[in-house]
Amino acid sequence: MANAAQQVKQVGIRPNLQQFLWFVFSTILVGMTVGLERTVVPLLGKDVYHVTSTTLIFAFIVAFGLTKAILNLVAGHFSDAVGRRPVLIMGWLFGIPMMALLLFVHTWPAVILANVFLGANQAFAWTMTITKQLDLVGSKERGIAMGINEATGYIGVSISTVLTGVIAARFGLLQAPFVYGAAVLLVGIGASVLAIRETRGHVLQEVKTKASGQTTLRDMPREKSTRERENIGKIFWITTVGNPTLSSISQAGLVNKLADTLVWAMLPLYLANLRASIVDIGWIGGMYTMVWGFAQFGTGILSDKIGRKPPIVTGMGLLGAGILAFGLGHAFVWWMVTAGIMGLGMALLYPNLNAAVADVAPPKIRGGVLGVYRLWRDGGYAVGGLLLGVTSRSIGMLHSLYLIGVIVMISMVVLLFRMQETHPRLRKTVAMDEGEGPVPSA
Repeated sequence: MANAAQQVKQVGIRPNLQQFLWFVFSTILVGMTVGLERTVVPLLGKDVYHVTSTTLIFAFIVAFGLTKAILNLVAGHFSDAVGRRPVLIMGWLFGIPMMALLLFVHTWPAVILANVFLGANQAFAWTMTITKQLDLVGSKERGIAMGINEATGYIGVSISTVLTGVIAARFGLLQAPFVYGAAVLLVGIGASVLAIRETRGHVLQEVKTKASGQTTLRDMPREKSTRERENIGKIFWITTVGNPTLSSISQAGLVNKLADTLVWAMLPLYLANLRASIVDIGWIGGMYTMVWGFAQFGTGILSDKIGRKPPIVTGMGLLGAGILAFGLGHAFVWWMVTAGIMGLGMALLYPNLNAAVADVAPPKIRGGVLGVYRLWRDGGYAVGGLLLGVTSRSIGMLHSLYLIGVIVMISMVVLLFRMQETHPRLRKTVAMDEGEGPVPSA
């Protein structure tokens, strides 16, 4: 019994390897769940339900983005209050009505409603795999943990992006891809209920470690009350506006999802208009998510070595360059190469934004701070869906693509001048509160 209690208190990947691997497996399944839509759903609206308005086609991703953004905030705060595991299980349960709608109600409004439930599934389930892995590893392994999380998640997305394209080409767009999705959902529910455990004990251990003076991270003055520390309004203000690093990270998160909306919602339609086949569209989208996924195994480790800011800024630049270059070509090989460049940019950017937020956020409110960041980040889906719906109709899909590329480049400049390094070993300041002076690192 004593050994079990001691095991719960140990922080790091190695002493918690079994649970960490279960979180990895769960993350792959979460990625496979959202990935099943990337090839199929835009073409479903165009070719099966004959939706002529691009704004209406993009409504599915607006519904997904709004729901996921808002519920990220709820999930993070709720997980700090009641625990990570109940929120994870709830996330998987939200997938049940989603799959029922996609399988049995064959209308475009049903697809849009299904994406509300998909947004809830992703907000609760993926947020919790991230939060739980951060709980387990402590400050020294955040980069590698986030690299593994995002890598495995987007490998799952890539698997479904390619596989659903193949399934749809063989059996049709309407139902067969979602039978596969239902099987993924059932495995996810089973794993979350039967195998995954609570991780708040590791948070308490991390708090005790910081209080004992084993680290110099002092993100929030200790004299503040528990009620004030956990005030969601204050957390929202500091993350969004008050702290320059967190606010620049939040805008970068929104912009990277704006770019991902382009790939998810518009590029299948853009490529279909250029007479690319469903299988080719699946492979191009799969190349983007495959490079994004596999490269994150290295980019998370890289940020633990050289810091968070260099890969984040470089990644945003590569993402913007890849988007701008994508529109210059009209051949499958060109699209595959530029999709790979976009994926590499995402790989450098994506996990390290999460790690940077976790560097700054105090352990007791880590879920809440990550929830606010993910609110803004996934709000990029809603902004992207609305923006692309309007601009693709008014200026055309190609010019919409170029517009997103320019926005990504502007975001890179904001990061370059506004974000400070957050890695515990390299940063100059660790204060989370606005107006609080620099705190020297060890």
